[in-house]
Parts: sequence; structure tokens; C-alpha cells
Amino acid sequence: MQTRTELATATDAAPIPLRAPGEPPVSVAAVVVLFHPHSALLARLMQSIAAQVDKIFIVDNTPASAEMPAPLNPCECPVFYHANGVNKGLAGAQNIGIAHALGENYTHVLLLDQDSALPGGAVDGLLAAELALLRAGKPVSAVGPLFIDEKTGERSRGVHHRYFRMRWLAIAPSQKNPVETDYLISSGSLIRTSVLRRVGLMRDELFIDWIDAEWAYRANHLGFSTYIVPTVVMQHSVGDATGEFMGKRFNLHNPARNYYIVRNAMYLLRDRRMSLSWRLTMVIYIPKYILVHAWLSQHRWRSLAQMLRAIREGLAGTMRPF
Repeated sequence: MQTRTELATATDAAPIPLRAPGEPPVSVAAVVVLFHPHSALLARLMQSIAAQVDKIFIVDNTPASAEMPAPLNPCECPVFYHANGVNKGLAGAQNIGIAHALGENYTHVLLLDQDSALPGGAVDGLLAAELALLRAGKPVSAVGPLFIDEKTGERSRGVHHRYFRMRWLAIAPSQKNPVETDYLISSGSLIRTSVLRRVGLMRDELFIDWIDAEWAYRANHLGFSTYIVPTVVMQHSVGDATGEFMGKRFNLHNPARNYYIVRNAMYLLRDRRMSLSWRLTMVIYIPKYILVHAWLSQHRWRSLAQMLRAIREGLAGTMRPF
């Protein structure tokens, strides 16, 4: 792997330093959240990142877990393992790992889910894209890869909320320049710790959904922007299954995820740091989401009742676990 202090350009010209004179060398800490991890997928993840980061912070949300899973040890780089013993949610677990990375003065945090896998050179690619954006005067909050859904083969898209509708941006791996987007999928996101110190950590009460969007809009409220890097392509699994409704295909989630998606969207409507466009879009999006996912559920009426409860509790600010 190339050193973190410099990267060669595509034209084999002089190396590009990844830091300004007087700044600390670039160092990347991966924060990986576990919940009943599949051994083969976890081993794949560890193999894909071990040579690309300086340290891996593992936070395990698996209830009653106390031992480091076998695929985590041995590893090519230092590994810190923390077992919560209970499920503290994705945001809570991310915050534990991020806090350790901040305490050890890493310059960047790379957020990862247990079922993701990075291609070789991905971290260096994200760092180079971030550097180019910063040199161009862009106030970057986070950069992330282009995703390929392992189940469907579909590519992820950028998104811009524009008053009651989402504008999706098709992105091809052949594109060279980073694409600005309202927010990123958290897994694969590379964030400077200096930005985290200014923007703050993830909001624990959200537990699992809209965490990435809320943080990105909070950063945007302070003048930062997020970018997808098309030259870095990452495999990722979206949803538990797929279903078709009125000729369109949807990623389906389990009842708990549906509850959090609806509840957290309703809860965030009151937050003025979320863009007005996002909040207006949710007024249209959430009723459609409930209709589609209740209809495609094997237990339609129960699913509908749970999501209607999610609306009520989100608007009331009742943020208890599902």
C-alpha cells in the first residue's frame, strides 16, 4: 500500500502530499460495528481493510457477547475490540469507536458495516479525492465510495432533495470527479476528525436510521458538503430482500427497520438543521413508504400498525427502542 503521507498521481508525476506543512501525518482509524456477525462476511471485511488503515476499532452490539470473534484475530494492523453486551444501536456503537479514534488523535475515521468490503486502494482513493476537493476550496465533511448492491447489482446514486421530491443522480464508475450529494450511506464514509470535533458525533437516540443523513445535514448547516467518489467502488448489501410494487422494485426491511425509518423521519421534521427540502420531501415520502412496505409485508395489518405507531411516537419525541 502507498504511504499515507503521499500518493502518486495518475500520470506518475511527483507524489502529492496528503497534508500541508506542519500538519500531522494522515492516519486512518476504521470503526466497524458488529451485530450477530456472519463469520465469512466479517473475515472478508477484515481482509479488505487490514492493509489500508492504521487501526481498527470494533464495537460489538451483539447481546451478551464478550469475546472477540475469530475473524478479528490475528490481523495485519492493531485491533481494538469493545463488546457492549447489549444492542446500543448503530449510532451509539459508532460513537464509542469514534471517541476512541479521537482520543488517539487519528486524522480520519472510516465508518464500516460488518457486511461491507473495500476494494484494494479504496482508502487512498478516498483520501486523494478529499485532498483534491480541499485544494479546490471545497469545504468537505465526508467522502464515500460508489456502491454496488450485492443482491441486485444496482449502483448507488447521489441524492438532492428539491421541495417535495428527491432528485436522484445516476453515477457511473467511469466518472472521474467526485459528485456532491446531500448525504452518504454511512458505511465506507471517510470523515476528518477535525470535522467531527466541530460538527459533533452521531445522535444516539436515532438508533439505526437516518443517522447518516442527519449528520450530513448538520454538517451542511455549518457549511460543509459530502461527496461520492465514483472511482472507488464498494460492494454493499441494501435491505433484507426486494419486492415489486406497481412495476417498481423496492429494497425491503424487517419490521424494526421500518419502524425506525418512519419514526426517525417524523422526529427529525422538527429539526431546523435538516434542510427544508428534506423535511418537505418526507411529508410525501413517508406515506408512500408506509403504503408500499405494508402492502409488501407478509403481515400487512401488523406492519401498518407498527409504522402508524412510529409516526405517532416520532412526532411526540418518544425515542425508545423498538
